[in-house]
Amino acid sequence: MDLYNKVYLDDDARTLAKALDGNLDMAVVLNGKRGLKEGLWWVEQQVPALDNIRPADCLKDPKLIIRLRTALMRMP
Repeated sequence: MDLYNKVYLDDDARTLAKALDGNLDMAVVLNGKRGLKEGLWWVEQQVPALDNIRPADCLKDPKLIIRLRTALMRMP
């Protein structure tokens, strides 16, 4: 995570954090893996790795947040 913070903690990450209910740590990883434009798109899509749940919908449930974090870290 520290590596991502050093390289990807910028205005794009802060914009992604807003789409992720303020979760800056997840936003930094998403920014590093997908960038702003694709990251914002991804948050609103049904994701097969999340059983077709939108990442935005995972933010309301602690168990789904764990799944979301796992999906982000497994993302190529």
